[in-house]
Amino acid sequence: MNSLATRQVEVKLQSSGSGPSGAVGSLSAERGASGTERWSLIAAGALAVFYLVSSLYIARERPFWTDEILTVDIAHLPNYATIWSAVTHAVDGGSPVYDVLVRWSDQVFGGGEVSARLPSALAMVAGLLIAFDCARRLTDGLHGLIALCVLTSSFLPYYGHEARSYALFFMLAALSLWVWLHTSNDSRASAMLFGAIFFLAVAMHYYAVLCLAPYVLWEIYCWRRPSRKLIAGAVGAVLPLLLLLPAIVSFAPVVVAYNRWASPSFASLMDVFPALFPGGLWLLALIAIWIALADNRDKKVVLQPRQAGETIGWLFLCIPLVGFAVAELKTNAFLGRYFIGVLPGVAIAAACLVWRRVPQARRVSLGILLILAIFGVTKQVMAIRYPDHYAPVRQVLGLEKTLRDDGKRFFVVCNQARYLEAQHYSNHPNDYVLLASLDSGDLRQTMALARYYPMQIWTLNDLRKHTGESAVILPTPRILNELKEAGFEVEMKFSRPLEVAYLR
Repeated sequence: MNSLATRQVEVKLQSSGSGPSGAVGSLSAERGASGTERWSLIAAGALAVFYLVSSLYIARERPFWTDEILTVDIAHLPNYATIWSAVTHAVDGGSPVYDVLVRWSDQVFGGGEVSARLPSALAMVAGLLIAFDCARRLTDGLHGLIALCVLTSSFLPYYGHEARSYALFFMLAALSLWVWLHTSNDSRASAMLFGAIFFLAVAMHYYAVLCLAPYVLWEIYCWRRPSRKLIAGAVGAVLPLLLLLPAIVSFAPVVVAYNRWASPSFASLMDVFPALFPGGLWLLALIAIWIALADNRDKKVVLQPRQAGETIGWLFLCIPLVGFAVAELKTNAFLGRYFIGVLPGVAIAAACLVWRRVPQARRVSLGILLILAIFGVTKQVMAIRYPDHYAPVRQVLGLEKTLRDDGKRFFVVCNQARYLEAQHYSNHPNDYVLLASLDSGDLRQTMALARYYPMQIWTLNDLRKHTGESAVILPTPRILNELKEAGFEVEMKFSRPLEVAYLR
């Protein structure tokens, strides 16, 4: 009896791999897995450091563009009450919460381009690591890196060195997906955390409310009543919209005025995904070629079942569709960068898909990782090499001495974007003038900002009083024609580095 029991135990041990040979195999597999996880963590950390350092370098070298100047100008207002007054008078369509965050960053780090852009750089890197960990938990370290590199192959790295709220929007979208997938559905604490994440996300960017769509669709797909998390997320998303409603309502007329470039259309909807992944088709072609060459057809591939995390990730692709409907019905604002919250879901779903489709061919996954990583790093290196590839403000400022030597006291600009940039960076901001009557855009933001900062905004009658003292910078053919029709004699003084016209 004892010998029979002993034999049964031995058989069970051998079948379960717990005997001597099975123990060695299991131990070696565990060591291999732990080794893979270790190097994947090191690689993720190295990529995170690279993108943080490179983003801060670009942030230091690249001048602010117009929207960033609006953010910084609002953040530098005397107090929080004035900031609230500015955003409720349509100075900027961004959230005052983000403006306050930039204000704190400037106060701590001393002001300038780097301190204003630091929250974005940190948020981008945090979002990369959150997405990596989320995908790693669903698959393994190698495919977690694939998710990270899908993100760095998108337009995301640009927002790591921009003083706008998009990188924080992305980070909180990634964190919401992590909490949804990796915390208990029945826990009150996880529901409260999910709601808090959506509260912060919508407080940073109003379109973050659209990131509820994939979770709503998932629960409809599962045919179940709304979970605690979903209810908490909805409450968390609605509260900041109500609290910030005065700012949202005040900016609505400006959005309507910008109808020519921000309005929803079928063409703009088709452009969303190419905007999110500028090199997407090219990368897909390279990946398809690699799979065709590297996959071993002789091996029988056993597909893994699709996980809930992958399905929810692909449902993030519905966000632009919901956003398009919202823009058509109400907001009239539809730009690709408003849907940066799509990225973490797509990256994690893509990593899960690769893991599920080629589980026995790790060289296929490794090749995909290298293609994505090389593309992302190369793109970032090019940005480091040419950090201010389009910065006309430097050329404008470089003309100041020449124009003063010619007796010009006023530098007239007919484009509010160029005017705001020049006034922000010049040591003599009062020498710049915005010729409002010839600006083809809506001037409500600039006029609202003029309530808080001294600006010179002229009409043609003002220009006539200072004709001989004025130089018109960057005049377009339309502007030159309108000046001639108004009775001015126009002489093109320079064509390089920028066009400059003198008036008589």
